[in-house]
Amino acid sequence: MAGLGVHNPSGRKAPWRRVSVVLAMLVGLTGIAACGDDGARQVSSADPSAGLALSAAPQAPQGAASPTLVYFGWNENVGTAGRPDDTATLEGAIAALLQGPDAFETDIGMATEIPEATTLLGVSVSGGTAVVDLSEAFQSGGGSLSMQLRVAQVVFTATQFDEVERVTIKLDGQAVDSIGGEGVPAVDLDRTDFTNVTPAVLVESPTPGASVASPLKVSGIANTFEAVVSYTIADGDGLIVDEGVTNASAGTGTYGDFEFTSTFGDAKPGLGAVIAYQESAKDGSPTDVYEVPVRFGASTPEPPSTPPTPTTPEPPGTPEPPSSAENPSAVSPPARPPVPPVFTG
Repeated sequence: MAGLGVHNPSGRKAPWRRVSVVLAMLVGLTGIAACGDDGARQVSSADPSAGLALSAAPQAPQGAASPTLVYFGWNENVGTAGRPDDTATLEGAIAALLQGPDAFETDIGMATEIPEATTLLGVSVSGGTAVVDLSEAFQSGGGSLSMQLRVAQVVFTATQFDEVERVTIKLDGQAVDSIGGEGVPAVDLDRTDFTNVTPAVLVESPTPGASVASPLKVSGIANTFEAVVSYTIADGDGLIVDEGVTNASAGTGTYGDFEFTSTFGDAKPGLGAVIAYQESAKDGSPTDVYEVPVRFGASTPEPPSTPPTPTTPEPPGTPEPPSSAENPSAVSPPARPPVPPVFTG
């Protein structure tokens, strides 16, 4: 990380350093510069398996359509990606999931554990249970972690919808009790069955590569000490434009939902990041960091400080005064300096 200090919108010197966002994401790292605050320290939850709240699809800011979410493998856990152009339906989401990550998501380290030959044969929902019928290829190849992640990808993708509480997977139209030789369960699954591949902090909105602006709504799930989630927003120059603390609906062994709105100004365009984490009880450094690369748009040009004075046209029918050549006593007024352009190239 470069050693350049930054300032918060409040004007106080932030206890952070410049965040090397682009480099960190493209080499598959997940981290931010250490915090130098001497404030309260939070400790990590020792056992995340006590429960996991189902997280509804995040609300899109300012009336925009909610994107379809798909979940891939990321750093041996599930990670969230977005498909804003796809129809937000269960069938559409599973179909998008089977297509795998796009080039940007692959570059930051996302991958799918679902075999490429897998096809969707059907999907239905009844009584809160989604039945997802996949081809036999779904359980081919891979070890225990791969099987866990591929089933988790389906379950997380399906349970983003309010009407889906549980997921049952069929293969080639046939009911099965488990997937693969590892025996990963396939019946009546929810997110609580996959705490071993769920990060302690999971940002579900915005998603990697999304275009963002202020106000920015951020949401996800977390299992942190006393439900405390810290966050940092870094712009296209890797500088902190906002940071703070929010609370999830549950914590200390149980997953809960969190949501906050970040308001900031003077964000530089380019690839920045939304970073959520908890602080180490030992030294206050960020831990369980989840970093989402996002795109900040171009800045709006500022208006000129002094607007140009409009030229008043001569009234019709007024005779032109004689030139100095015709009337030597006439004195020409000083030439008006050219008006500077409003926008410069």
